Amino acid sequence: MDAVDRFAAVASLFEQWARYGTAQGELAARQALFHLTRLYLAALELPSPWSEELADQPEAERLTDEECRTVASACARFPFDFYREVFDPLLDPPEEPVGACISDDISDIYRDVVTGLREYQAGRRPIAVWEWAFAFRHHWGAHATSAIRALHYWVAANGLDPVAGKAQTVSGESDE
Repeated sequence: MDAVDRFAAVASLFEQWARYGTAQGELAARQALFHLTRLYLAALELPSPWSEELADQPEAERLTDEECRTVASACARFPFDFYREVFDPLLDPPEEPVGACISDDISDIYRDVVTGLREYQAGRRPIAVWEWAFAFRHHWGAHATSAIRALHYWVAANGLDPVAGKAQTVSGESDE
């Protein structure tokens, strides 16, 4: 399995989790960290987005706003939504922090990643790689790192103990 196939597998798991995940509170936050870090790591291995095969290809079909709103609404399962961030930590002098939200991060990542996933599933691999790698470098990668940082701080401040009842791994599978 090459880097593109690995990314497609991770993207598929992310899509299912973002749309249909049911964990609440702390477990939802831990699952978000798990899925976002795996997605980010897999994206680092993607090849260059441009190839000559793209020259005569149509643009990818974008997801509907309704589908992305559904994903944003599903983020109500997280223990928080709003957080503060600095968009560009390398600016000198530094900029003021601004408000951000996990639901926006997850739905923007979902739009970019699942658009490419649908192209991949339709057999249009060069378009999928373009969608994933270009958008990673210029859009969803920043959303992922911002969300990862906010989720990390929330989880670290609120404990890492498993939820009461049936133990689950952060991937959502039964621990039994």
